[in-house]
Amino acid sequence: MGNIVTVNFRGDQLYGFENDDGTFVALKPIVESMGMDWSAQYRRVIRDPIMKEGIAMMATPFSRGGDQEAVCLKLDLVNGWLFTIDTARIKDDDVREKVILYQRECYSVLAKHFAGKHIGNSGPQAGETVDDPQENEGVKLRMVNESRQVFGNQAAAQLWFRLGLPVVPAMLHDPRQLNLLDYSVVKAAPEGQSAA
Repeated sequence: MGNIVTVNFRGDQLYGFENDDGTFVALKPIVESMGMDWSAQYRRVIRDPIMKEGIAMMATPFSRGGDQEAVCLKLDLVNGWLFTIDTARIKDDDVREKVILYQRECYSVLAKHFAGKHIGNSGPQAGETVDDPQENEGVKLRMVNESRQVFGNQAAAQLWFRLGLPVVPAMLHDPRQLNLLDYSVVKAAPEGQSAA
């Protein structure tokens, strides 16, 4: 068995490993992250003759009781399995949205990570977490938006720069419109003059 690698997909921890037979991904963490029933999805995989051939067992050290066997599927079959899930039959809107997200993006993130190692990019070491850059930027943008709503525009601007989000030249100029909540600027301006 190869090294176990943790891949962060939009805040969910997914596990995979490489060995002589190829790259394998643990299925149960994906199923649980989507909010679906593990036993039903396991039955779906072993019922399919092609997916059944792509199953491998992996000892994972991530559970509370020590190493446990995890059912893994060959990476190139993961997308096929995801697309066997009929989202029209899922009643819970949140679960349906999560499944669609996984169908749309999960395989791509996993494939980019593991394919990058074969192209010559240095991959992570055993146990190292790989972050999804889109997920990180989305979290940063939500933080800035919440900061703006709670603390105002100036706090959001400072957070934007501190988080290293993209900067355009127009962002570096003084704002043309006075922030009405910044009364210290208004108060400090001499009488008869506008603060802007």
